[in-house]
Amino acid sequence: MNRPGIPSSRPFSARPGFSLVELLVVAAVIGLVVGIVVPVSAGARRAAARVQEAAALRSLMAAWNSYAVDEGGFVIPGYRSGLAARDDQGNPIPPESFGGDVEVQRRWPLRLAPWLGGDLRRLYAGPNAEVLEKLQSGDPSRFHYFVSLYPSFGMNTAWVGGDESRFPIDELLPNGAPNPLRRLTVTRLSDAKHPARTIAFASARTNATADGSMSEGHFRIDSPWLSSPGVRWAPEYAANDPASFGSLSARFGGDVLAATLDGATEFVPVDALRDMQRWCDRAPESAWWIGK
Repeated sequence: MNRPGIPSSRPFSARPGFSLVELLVVAAVIGLVVGIVVPVSAGARRAAARVQEAAALRSLMAAWNSYAVDEGGFVIPGYRSGLAARDDQGNPIPPESFGGDVEVQRRWPLRLAPWLGGDLRRLYAGPNAEVLEKLQSGDPSRFHYFVSLYPSFGMNTAWVGGDESRFPIDELLPNGAPNPLRRLTVTRLSDAKHPARTIAFASARTNATADGSMSEGHFRIDSPWLSSPGVRWAPEYAANDPASFGSLSARFGGDVLAATLDGATEFVPVDALRDMQRWCDRAPESAWWIGK
């Protein structure tokens, strides 16, 4: 028995610890869990982005169809002068806007705004949502110009609605003769022969930005061919060159999110969109161009 004040002579018993082998096993298990969780989490985010953008495109198509109903069956022109546009508050585009109100009005996004309930978030989804936030908090005089330029989805303007920068879309040519190209563009929903295959909108991108950076959105998408046998698209989709595939964005693992004239939406492999019958409702074959 120990006397008071005198330390015990019993040997000190150290607390049990982890051996090197046990630590290595724990590290391996943690690494395995991280290796499983991180890809699953990334996959879940990608899946959520797909669902979000698909919902946004369906909402856009509902507004696009509502416009046609209110306009007696005529679809909204993709790029055309002389038409009125309003901002997200329902006000006319100010003439002093950056780029001028005329250029803003030529593009379809702000002309469609009233049928979107003024909610431009329905045009800006996925990676482009933050672009809208930056535009809304930036220079008000530049807002209208750029918000009309970078929506997440581009319109097949040449073949749906019409695009005066691609070819004449009026019924008569300047010389008074009938315009033979007008029949190739769907201007009324009732005129479409193949609404289930003809693209109206698709996920788009452009590097026509102030600093040359990539924007995952553009108001216009272009078909592989237009008025000549020359190939407008590159042999392969180039991730860093929007012009290589007509400003389409294959941001969904190589797929493009597209909507057809019947209102359906689908994810399509980007190479499958080389088919001109997906672009021009009247195209008789996949490798077709005006004049062939």
